[in-house]
Amino acid sequence: MDILLDAVGRDGIFVVRLLVAMVLGGLVGIERQTRGRAAGLRTNILVCLGSAAIIVAFQKLSLESNLDAESVIRMDPARAAAGVITGIGFLGAGTIVKSNDFVRGLTTAASIWVVSAVGVTVGLGEYVIAVVLTLLVLVALYVLHRLPIKGDYYFPLQLKWTGDFELLAEVTDQLLQNGVQIKNRTIVRQPKTESCSATLVLRIRKDEDDNEIFKRLQSDLRFDEVRWN
Repeated sequence: MDILLDAVGRDGIFVVRLLVAMVLGGLVGIERQTRGRAAGLRTNILVCLGSAAIIVAFQKLSLESNLDAESVIRMDPARAAAGVITGIGFLGAGTIVKSNDFVRGLTTAASIWVVSAVGVTVGLGEYVIAVVLTLLVLVALYVLHRLPIKGDYYFPLQLKWTGDFELLAEVTDQLLQNGVQIKNRTIVRQPKTESCSATLVLRIRKDEDDNEIFKRLQSDLRFDEVRWN
């Protein structure tokens, strides 16, 4: 027990660094997730934790080995980090699947990457740091996954009608009044037939009733077609 407490005391500064890395990575992750990005809270935490763990492990080993500028042995954390990032990057990329506007596998790729950091830390004999890092990863994967964090999401709205652009202007004003932002739009009109089509990329908050907006547009008989993915 005394040996364990002594080890925790010696590695306290490094454990604090891991905790700070988790907090800073989480802050970036929350910001990304609230904006509807695929790489959200857990992904950023895992990447930040893995990077910090590799540098911490090599710094600690360099200090304990008393390596200075005149030593024949060189401990370069930057080269070690670059090697791990490059090697695991190819493995993590294989777990990411993109289909249309849906991306899946980012958290899995990040977890693979951070597990490699755990392996490097354990291989250097830094068991306390490795255990703490593993526990923090489990917290990110299991506990934070249950937090009800609300974020925005994006989707395309496709409209078809016959006439001019006044109907589109009316719909656009209604969407803006409901707090829906239009990030991009594509409009096509055929002068001979007067048929029009528009694709609007909308940004909507999770707490809004998107089905209510769709039902209102669907009930408007002036549209020939209303589609939304």
